[in-house]
Amino acid sequence: MKLNLRWGLMALSLLCCFSIAQAQQRVSGIVTDADSGESLIGASILVEGTSTGTITDIDGSYTITIPEGGSNLQFSYTGYATVTETINGRSQIDVQLSAGSVLDEVVVIGYGSVKKDDLTGSVNTVEARTFNQGAIVAPTNLIAGKVAGVQVQNDSGEPGGGVTVRIRGGTSVTASNNPLYVVDGIPLPDNGGGVAGGRNPLNFLNPSDIESMTVLKDASAAAIYGSRGANGVIIITTKKGVAGAPQITYDGNFTVSNVIAGTQQSLTADQFRDVVTFAAPDRIERLGTNSTDWFDQATQTGFGTQHNLSIGGGSESSTYRASMGYQQLEGVLIGAETERINLALNFTQSMFNDKLRIGLNLKGVSTNNDYDNGVVGETRRFDPTQPIFDPGNNTFAGFFEYNQALAPRNPVSTIEQIQNGGSAYRGIGNLDLEYNFDDLIPGLSYKVVLGFDVEDGQSERFVPRTYANELVSGFDGEFEIKNGRRTSKLFDTYLTYDFSVGSNQFKLQAGYSYQDFDQFYPEYIGRNLETDAFGPFNPGIADELIVRSTIIENRLISFFGRLNWNINEKYLITASLRRDGSSRFGEENRWGLFPSAAFAWRVLEESWASGLTGAFTDLKLRVGYGVTGNQDFDDYLYLPIYQFGDQRVRYQFGDEFISTVRANAYDAGLKWEETTSWNIGLDFGFLNNRLTGILEFYQKDTEDLLFSINVPAGTNLSDRVTTNIGALRNRGVELTLNAVAIDQPDLGLNFTGNISFNDNEVRQLDGAGSADVLTGGISGGVGNNVQILRVGEAVNAFYLYEHIIGDDGRPLADGIDHNEDGAINLADIYVDQNNDGMVNDQDRRVAEQPAPRAVLGLTTNLTYKNFDFSFTFRGVLGNFNYNNNSSVRGYFRAITEGGQWLNNLHPSATFTRFSGPQYFSDYYLENASFLRLDNVRIGYNFGAIAGGAMNLNVYAIGQNLFTLTNYSGLDPEVGNGIDNAPFPRARIFTVGLRLGL
Repeated sequence: MKLNLRWGLMALSLLCCFSIAQAQQRVSGIVTDADSGESLIGASILVEGTSTGTITDIDGSYTITIPEGGSNLQFSYTGYATVTETINGRSQIDVQLSAGSVLDEVVVIGYGSVKKDDLTGSVNTVEARTFNQGAIVAPTNLIAGKVAGVQVQNDSGEPGGGVTVRIRGGTSVTASNNPLYVVDGIPLPDNGGGVAGGRNPLNFLNPSDIESMTVLKDASAAAIYGSRGANGVIIITTKKGVAGAPQITYDGNFTVSNVIAGTQQSLTADQFRDVVTFAAPDRIERLGTNSTDWFDQATQTGFGTQHNLSIGGGSESSTYRASMGYQQLEGVLIGAETERINLALNFTQSMFNDKLRIGLNLKGVSTNNDYDNGVVGETRRFDPTQPIFDPGNNTFAGFFEYNQALAPRNPVSTIEQIQNGGSAYRGIGNLDLEYNFDDLIPGLSYKVVLGFDVEDGQSERFVPRTYANELVSGFDGEFEIKNGRRTSKLFDTYLTYDFSVGSNQFKLQAGYSYQDFDQFYPEYIGRNLETDAFGPFNPGIADELIVRSTIIENRLISFFGRLNWNINEKYLITASLRRDGSSRFGEENRWGLFPSAAFAWRVLEESWASGLTGAFTDLKLRVGYGVTGNQDFDDYLYLPIYQFGDQRVRYQFGDEFISTVRANAYDAGLKWEETTSWNIGLDFGFLNNRLTGILEFYQKDTEDLLFSINVPAGTNLSDRVTTNIGALRNRGVELTLNAVAIDQPDLGLNFTGNISFNDNEVRQLDGAGSADVLTGGISGGVGNNVQILRVGEAVNAFYLYEHIIGDDGRPLADGIDHNEDGAINLADIYVDQNNDGMVNDQDRRVAEQPAPRAVLGLTTNLTYKNFDFSFTFRGVLGNFNYNNNSSVRGYFRAITEGGQWLNNLHPSATFTRFSGPQYFSDYYLENASFLRLDNVRIGYNFGAIAGGAMNLNVYAIGQNLFTLTNYSGLDPEVGNGIDNAPFPRARIFTVGLRLGL
């Protein structure tokens, strides 16, 4: 893939507009405690906007060389408020630091910000300096393992693949469980859902441009987003310019990815020959003479690179920051690759004596993706005794293939012949204007935000006429082109009024929000091609052309208000109310009301608590309540609409074929899911905040769950309809601890750990017929489901037979005690739960759950002189996986099942000795708890080089280094608890450098 020339010229032109021309200087001084006057040893001094810094020595003194363009010094020390001083030509700057740095931090929340000490809700912020690092494409991976109660999980190992995020468990079974993402004040549509040509829709953000990510976990914090806040909110704030001379930063790295060696998922060629000889001796003649490791043939060592360049600066009245990023990353499956080019610009301007502030944020991205064609399953199924190529047969472009429709396909042929890729472009930005009316009414300000989000993409899949599936199915090649365009417009306006009455401080907000979404998805499918020469780009060569398109429009109108009330710096009250109107619902259910309230008590401010100040630095109790909604599901489900059929769905009248029109099922009374939650939290700090922590208890009750259920024939326009059927509950506890173990001039060590426990339970199901709803479809058989929704059980709990284990530790095989007709007597191998003398569906039992009961993370940071070292462990406990890789190929009959070819087996078949499939056996249910060393970084800061003209830092990073687990599959991290041939995760190594000018 080539770097787009247009993007490169734009970036080059931008950089050429700036120059650096400032002389360097040295600054000295002493840093002391503001109360005691004692010198502070090991306080940090940083030239703002650069990586140039130093620390104070044993008498609190320091000396630092200011690089060109440096204008401000930032002084910080554990447990103290950070102080920024303007250099302004001074050579001596002495600073006094006051306690309270952690509590004085400003935290971004919905439609504003507050001091951390004033928070009443459950809010956690992860800043850029503590992000995970390495070959990271999706921004959510930056905070994996960093926040209690937040589970971040890659859906697969493909480069730039989707990421599942759960905040305090899922609140839905059909609608989205992902949080709402808000980027620089713009809520992303449909929780970031993307168009054709992309992978993860959040990949439009360059992690290098992100300043912080704030997680709103409880309803008292998230209810300000109303009908979209049920799954929590993640506010992403990007970097802004800092006043001073231009500062240029370059960060570049090189990446190598390797497949992790794990449990063998298929038999080797020699093992397969032995098994065929034993289990299918009549098919021995079909064995080949080769020994082909198909998985090895389909995988590779992936390489990648990343380059980020930024420039920023400004004056007291205006600042700017511009950046460009390029990332290219290969997957460990051949053909899988992602490439991304980012541009970002931020500009702020203050006018009229700082009464008017104008802010502009613009981001643009171009992404290109190549996909792997889903060959993992075929690598495990295709006969390992067969060759890659068949020199004597050119029917399939020289590849060895079976000339039968249902046979597995040669993975190498699939990789080499099928073209599957796409590209997407996205532009997102906002203009905000804030006017301060202090001259008229002190404390009153008015803000307007205008935002846009435009995304355009296209994916192309081309299957040539020589590919086996085409020839044996009677087609002469085919192509599929999917296009997508989605636009969103945002208008927010709100008033903020800060004022005091005696010892009471008030902050009032009232506002209006409008956001609309327009989507257009045309699609073209062509079959029976005249030639392969044009690939997918000439529909005229197709004998059969199918054209269809989808147009979707929806909008959200909101009114909101919030009160923050600080009583004598002891008691904090927050209340909010939002009224949302969504076009996704009928007129009777279009509007919803979402209230919240929270109370916090600073215990140490009480006069009777003076005795606690010797032990505690911080002690705050918080209680919160709120109602949030979830309206992230398909559109028009409340309307009776009709769908036109394509050329594959036509009805014959004589010699004429007429396209059909069919009615879709609907529920006119459809309404959004509603989640009511309670939260109790305790914030505490000891030893001048060298040890801090947060303890939280919560309960979330979701009502009016959306689900697609069966309906009696003739009662609707289809046999299934999406409707509100029930309720579920999540409850749990979270603990976060931060400890500064060592804080010395040349040595620092700190730990951040978190653990959270969550239990979910289905509380009510109101579906027609049986209250139970089967879920969790698997590969193998038709319509087989291994999970269930049942009142009193966890969401999507596994629903299986209990397999009887023999004295040898093996599950009883199915090749014994058959009935006269040859059928298997299930009672011979499964437990008869109801003791009625037979085993049938009534004997399946609920067995474990896919969601983890506990999620944990641990990050350690160590600094020694110019060295830095950090690592992050991440893990989950109490979750189970159904090993569909094993169940779909873990029986002897699979060798010959389907046709005159041979299928490879899962190695478990040699242990279980199953003759036929046992899809509903709990033998395939495995504990998938794990602890993963997710991220390791070591770096060295050379400090000023080239005569002080620049600062150099080099680093090495390892990702996914090892995993401790008892799970037998390749990877225990499976999103829905069903493991079925996902893209394998890689072990990744990165080396790079960072230059600051």
